[in-house]
Amino acid sequence: MTMNEDGHSPANGRRNPATDKGEELAEEGPSLDPRVQEQLGRVFRSFCDDLVHQPIPDKLAVLLARLEAKQRGKE
Repeated sequence: MTMNEDGHSPANGRRNPATDKGEELAEEGPSLDPRVQEQLGRVFRSFCDDLVHQPIPDKLAVLLARLEAKQRGKE
């Protein structure tokens, strides 16, 4: 079985241009318009900012408290 550079074997034995890290991609540069990249960046940052400012759910807070108590017990 043939392996590619990342240690995986391609399912059909051919190279996948979408995942190959060939020199062609380095020469072409980004394929999205810079304005589209900027808009995507703004939307992603806005989403992340909203997510970061959300309160931690009670169930997760309880699990974190248990984990911290367990860690303190080991010390």
